[in-house]
Amino acid sequence: MMAPDLPTTYLDYADIFKFETQRTGDDLAWATANVTPVSEGPWGDVPGVQIFYIGINTAGERIRLPQISSFWRYKPSGVQLAKSDDRDPDALHQTHYIYGPGPGVVRIELGPSMSGILIERPKGCQPIQATGLIDGKDFYFRESDGFWSLSVGGTHVVERPDWHYEDEHDTPDELSEADVYSLIAKGAALFRNGTPTVAVEP
Repeated sequence: MMAPDLPTTYLDYADIFKFETQRTGDDLAWATANVTPVSEGPWGDVPGVQIFYIGINTAGERIRLPQISSFWRYKPSGVQLAKSDDRDPDALHQTHYIYGPGPGVVRIELGPSMSGILIERPKGCQPIQATGLIDGKDFYFRESDGFWSLSVGGTHVVERPDWHYEDEHDTPDELSEADVYSLIAKGAALFRNGTPTVAVEP
């Protein structure tokens, strides 16, 4: 049984599907009018695709993403040949399926707007994680058990960042989204001020 405090308009699965389909259509129409598509791929024998990256802020407003972080690039999680009993396995043309985000539109939910910082809304709990851009460089934020860290730039921002910082925080309970954004802003200020990097612990 669904919770009684949920909006009644969301209790009907057909209505949910209709809403999601309409929203995707609206996003695609907005993206086509406002955002230049990014070419992704090809991946092996799978041809490339064009993707519209759309930022959706916490107020639900669509915004353009001025830069594309490598964290948000479209990469299919798996590619496989279509299976068909009537298809010649040695045929010249084979059909591929790409598994990944929806067709043509990638929606990215963003945190509050800060100068030079683009933050994807935090996810998870123990650890809480967030990714985004600080002055055009990828960043990765992580918090767990009273410790937080921020990594920026590098060939692999998680394993081999250009800059890394970690510290304790004194928030007694689980961090709120506002707490996460505050720590990211604090870390960004340390990065911009030239605070020395610390080694990434394995």
